[in-house]
This record gives sequence, structure tokens and C-alpha cells, in this order.
Amino acid sequence: MNRIYINKEYRTTKITKKQLKDILDNMLEYLGINNVEIGLTLTDNDTIKQLNRDWRGKDKPTDVLSFPAGEIPGYEYKVLGDIVISIPYTKNQADKLGVSFYEELVRLIAHGLLHLLGYDHENSEEEARIMFDKQEKLIKHILKQNIVGK
Repeated sequence: MNRIYINKEYRTTKITKKQLKDILDNMLEYLGINNVEIGLTLTDNDTIKQLNRDWRGKDKPTDVLSFPAGEIPGYEYKVLGDIVISIPYTKNQADKLGVSFYEELVRLIAHGLLHLLGYDHENSEEEARIMFDKQEKLIKHILKQNIVGK
């Protein structure tokens, strides 16, 4: 069993907290990961810009940020960390890419989760290939689940 915390600071998205939790639960199950704790926050461009500036030194909004945590001695869950996604950025990016908002959101959740699991596309071409291959498999798996249609 996993603990998944959803924080919808940006509330105009029609996707529910339960659907977001189901997306993450399905991704973790697909990857064979259990007994973890993870947080997902949906926010706006101003908030993610501030986080990006404070934590990465990049003074601009971005689509997704991941904040890995780690083991807490004696705690029953492995704390993976937090994923933060800008909903306005996601909507704009989906339009530019010609995909649905839902598909782009799933991509960003998968991307953030893989970073929390230690994958990093910025280290090498080989690591990028491995990460993006896993990301595409996760996206396809989740889109088949029709979670938003439930």
C-alpha cells in the first residue's frame, strides 16, 4: 500500500484528487513499487517559477519539478518526495504539442515520478534514453487505464 498526498492549489482542472491518486497508484504498481509515500501538487506559474528559482537557480516557470526525499529511519514508508506541476504551463504545452491536457499531465506525472526514483535525463544520453523509454511505457499504460473516464 502506498501513501499518496494530492494538493490542488490550482483548482480549475477538472481532474479529481482521486483520479490523480489513481494515476500515481497505477504507475507505482506498473513499476512494481509499493510501500512508498509521495506528494503531488498542482500549482500555478508564479509558484513553480519561485520554486524553480529557489531550488534550481532558473528564474522562469517550468512544467514539472521533483523534490526527492529518502529513507526516514523507523518510518513504515519509503518517502519518495514531491512532484510539483504547473497547470497553466501544462495546458499551454499540451496545446503546443497537439495533445490533450490529460495526456500531457500524465506525461509530467510520469516524468516527475521517474526523477524521484533516481532517473535523470540530464546526466548522459544513455540515461536519457532509459528514462524516456520508461516514461513512454508508463504513459501508454496509464492512457489504457481510462482513469479520467471512470
